[in-house]
Amino acid sequence: MIKKIKSFFESHLAVEKSSPEDKQTRLQLATAALLFEISKADFDISEQEQAQIKTLLADQFSLSGSQLDELVALAQSEVRQSTSLYDFTTLINDEYSLDDKKQIIYLLWRVAYADNVLDKYEEAMIRKVAELIYVPHPDFIQMKLSAKEESA
Repeated sequence: MIKKIKSFFESHLAVEKSSPEDKQTRLQLATAALLFEISKADFDISEQEQAQIKTLLADQFSLSGSQLDELVALAQSEVRQSTSLYDFTTLINDEYSLDDKKQIIYLLWRVAYADNVLDKYEEAMIRKVAELIYVPHPDFIQMKLSAKEESA
């Protein structure tokens, strides 16, 4: 237990001392990991969701093909190793503005709607992420409606 606590504080101190490029990479990784978490929330990771994640990440962060592939591989690895959303949402809370956080919620909705089926588990997880990153409920609903309209 002490090892975990020490590791946690060391990783957060490293984030504070890291370069702007390192912080941007960590934010991209946290965002990508959350998108993959949503895709697996309904226990059915569809090809449409996977394709949507790649499209959204490439557009959101202006990534080249190789950068996108690297980010996707890292995010999938992080999701497999992760035991909670805390690491991802903490970084987002520390570094992103409210508008950036709303954009993440919008991206999560876009992934949830990618296969044209909004599962209750996907919705519950997006709600949980919105609460963890302090996105107000009206904004949560607005992002949902915007993403639904976009996917129609």
